[in-house]
Amino acid sequence: MSRQDVQRLLEEYQLIGELLSSLQAQHTTVAELLDELTTALDGVRLLKSGGDGRLVHIGAGLFVSGAFDTREILTPIGAGYHAFLDLDNAERILQERIEEYSRLKTS
Repeated sequence: MSRQDVQRLLEEYQLIGELLSSLQAQHTTVAELLDELTTALDGVRLLKSGGDGRLVHIGAGLFVSGAFDTREILTPIGAGYHAFLDLDNAERILQERIEEYSRLKTS
């Protein structure tokens, strides 16, 4: 094996390492999105079930007690647009996104 072959193999090894790091970062991003979508889906289902007051996270570890009487949720529908959707449609959209990102994560 010549010196040039060794140099070429070293460059390929470094490139593969960079690609692997990039893929790992993308995988982490998809996993985080899945967690966020699952949390949102749980929240929608909780709202659908009705019931008494809930603790609402307002940031920095703070929560307030709140009661919800809502029939619609402002939902992102893509390209930076949002629409008020009933709870069933919001749940459907979240479920579709979870399935889409799950396919990405496993492919």
